[in-house]
Amino acid sequence: MRLVSAVLGFVLRKTGALLVVVLSLFLAYLLVQAAVPAVKEAVTDRERLEQVAAERAALEKDLEQLRDEVAEAQREEVASLRGALDTEIEALGDQVSEQRSDVEKKLEERDECSRLREIVENLPLVPNTCDLKERAAETAQEALDTLESSLARAEADAALLRDPDLTPQQQLAQLGADGAFESSEREIDAVESELAQKEAEERSLEETQGSGVGWVVDQWARSWRWLAAVALLVLLLPPVLRTVSYFVLMPLVHRAHRPIHLARGSEGEAGVLRTSDAERTLTVELGPGEVLSARSEHVRPVQGRARSHLLYDWSSPFISYAAGLFALSRVTGDERVTAATLSTPDDPDSYLMRIDFANHPGLVMRPRHVVGVIGTPELETRWRWGIQSFATWQVRYILFSGTGSLIVQGHGDVVATSPRGGTTRLEQHLVMGFDSQLLVGVNRTEVFWPYLWGRTPLVDDEFTGVHPFFWQKASTQGPSNPVARAFNTFFSAFGKLLGF
Repeated sequence: MRLVSAVLGFVLRKTGALLVVVLSLFLAYLLVQAAVPAVKEAVTDRERLEQVAAERAALEKDLEQLRDEVAEAQREEVASLRGALDTEIEALGDQVSEQRSDVEKKLEERDECSRLREIVENLPLVPNTCDLKERAAETAQEALDTLESSLARAEADAALLRDPDLTPQQQLAQLGADGAFESSEREIDAVESELAQKEAEERSLEETQGSGVGWVVDQWARSWRWLAAVALLVLLLPPVLRTVSYFVLMPLVHRAHRPIHLARGSEGEAGVLRTSDAERTLTVELGPGEVLSARSEHVRPVQGRARSHLLYDWSSPFISYAAGLFALSRVTGDERVTAATLSTPDDPDSYLMRIDFANHPGLVMRPRHVVGVIGTPELETRWRWGIQSFATWQVRYILFSGTGSLIVQGHGDVVATSPRGGTTRLEQHLVMGFDSQLLVGVNRTEVFWPYLWGRTPLVDDEFTGVHPFFWQKASTQGPSNPVARAFNTFFSAFGKLLGF
């Protein structure tokens, strides 16, 4: 029965998995069928929109050119007509003046015919000149009326051509002289019609681009250039800055800075300092009255009595809290055997070292490496400003001075090294602490290519003297999540500035 149930369960699980895969593939197929044509159509519409916009711009340019040409021709035609009318008006004015003189003369001759002369001229053998003069006067008057009418029309046309409220096209239309521009007007109408069609198509394509897929394609078309520029800047700026920092900035800093000497003024207090071997698990035996204050998570089996203690030093609460020396387990030695075993709870590659010192002017230790304190050494803070602080991003140093012991933790191993009167350089992130009697400076890392690739830091700490400094063989990496890494970088830099 169990075999049947197992086989049936296996078949059902595989069948369900097969159905899920088939349905997932079908949904993916539907998404591709729906998305790909929409994207293709949006890209095509985008390209068509650019083409239509270019065609519309070309039509607008052609239309403007045609209008300018027709307007220029109309202005020239108006100017030509205006000149012709001025000439005609001047000629007609002269003719009217002459004709008026002629009419006046003819009228005077007509008026000279008397009744007696008419009787004489009515004789058969005498010609009738009075009738001839009468008809000549009438003919001259008719000619004068015709000339005056022509002059009035010419002056009216000239006034029309000089009207500033009318365009050349309107002036020619009212004069009936726009027939020569009918073909040009038809061409302009055709271009305007085609332009209106392109504008309507462009508006339709713009509305299509306002849809979801079209909006994405449009935004990509608008932003890909500056996005590529930003990406290129992000890729090229770090190596450029690293190169400038390595070959220009750090040589200047090294020549300009002065090494710090935190124990200056207490040279007579050499003190005694001893270290133990680094171990993964460290057992601390306490004599009567000795006190161990250690981080609770590091304290394993305890032989004796352990109590909780909120802060290591109530006179320096903020430093104690920032150093991680809070919520401690305090173990006090008595006449019986008292011992505590310390180990790192969440890092199997961590090592612990015990550092004993007596009447010491000060041992500088980054608080994050301090696991426990034996005795009651004094906790001091010393500030140093200058170009070295700019290079190391550290202005405050925390010292444990007097008599006592420290339990420190490092990754990979913990090593105490003495420069032996010379100078020793070490990568800054590996340094855990140092004897305050050393001269501490900065120098540029000796290897350029690993620094350029981001494998080593730019600044090395440089120690000079005969006293030891403490370092770990490896440093723990930060979080892989970019957001967490960004926050960790910010707060680590701020803590480093204050010496933590």
